[in-house]
Amino acid sequence: MICKKCGNQIKAGAKFCNNCGYDLSNEQFDTNVSDENVQSITLKKEDENRDNDKFTSSNMNQDNRQYNSNMNQQDQQQKKKTSKIIIGIIVTIAIIVGLSALASGGDYSSKVSSVKNGYFQAYSSDDGYPNVGDAFENYFDDTSWKAFTSDDDMEIVEFNGKFLYYDDETDCCLQFQTYEDGSFDIYAVEFNGIPQDKLTISVLLEKVMDEAQYMDGDN
Repeated sequence: MICKKCGNQIKAGAKFCNNCGYDLSNEQFDTNVSDENVQSITLKKEDENRDNDKFTSSNMNQDNRQYNSNMNQQDQQQKKKTSKIIIGIIVTIAIIVGLSALASGGDYSSKVSSVKNGYFQAYSSDDGYPNVGDAFENYFDDTSWKAFTSDDDMEIVEFNGKFLYYDDETDCCLQFQTYEDGSFDIYAVEFNGIPQDKLTISVLLEKVMDEAQYMDGDN
């Protein structure tokens, strides 16, 4: 027999379909259903199942594509946010470093100015001597000044220039140690990279200042 509801083949005399549970007690069945009809019904059900499987697979593929698309968009947005944060941090650091450089540069510049505009105690302006900067610029060639903090935290103003030493052109590097009250003293002197003793430094300073005394022609 064949169930009229689902087409399932059932045994004769059955009261319910063993496939769908349909009540068969009041139904009349043709027990002479051919194998061809049974096969046709079975194939139809298999086709319907295949169609359902195709539909389900298609929906799953569409869902997967949509999910992947959403995830890619989220990843891109997250990368953009991260990139903006990194750029912001770099810009902030650059600004801080720049301001620090300006601040320290201004402080160092004032230290150089305090030395150049200062006077040695033994060579005062009352005796016709110029300030340190004018005296050194007068005696040396190719002069330069800079300030820095040494490794042992001393505030140093460094002068570099060229002069004739025993008729040979010589590089002179002279360092002043500066203090918070604006005073300074000579810390070290080198000729062509060779450190000089106190006597040589004293003789050099005397020559520099004597040559600059009354250099404006006021004597």
